[in-house]
Amino acid sequence: MGAWRDDGDGGRYGGFYTQDQAREIVAYAAERHITVVPEIEIPGHAIAALAAYPDLGCAGKELQVETTWGIFGDVFCPGKEALFSFFKGVLDEVCAIFPSTYIHIGGDECPKTAWKKCPDC
Repeated sequence: MGAWRDDGDGGRYGGFYTQDQAREIVAYAAERHITVVPEIEIPGHAIAALAAYPDLGCAGKELQVETTWGIFGDVFCPGKEALFSFFKGVLDEVCAIFPSTYIHIGGDECPKTAWKKCPDC
């Protein structure tokens, strides 16, 4: 669900890499002495993930993947314990695929408006 968005012309745009495809990219890069540093966008830039897991956001409502670039107010809710299990699962999968010393976690461009209104936060 979160990997696809409307393209504005009635079609769909997007996609995703499987874990095996990601491993192929890492191996290809390693053969060329390149390190792939994965990036996980949290707690902002999360509309795609929240479209798939709306219960992890402050609003707890069904969302659509945005069709434009920008910074949006729907963000992950740090007041929900389930969020930390979700992140642990994501990090476990990423660390198993990417042998990099570093993982970019994001953390930038996260409006705090939802947190100020959220009873869980």
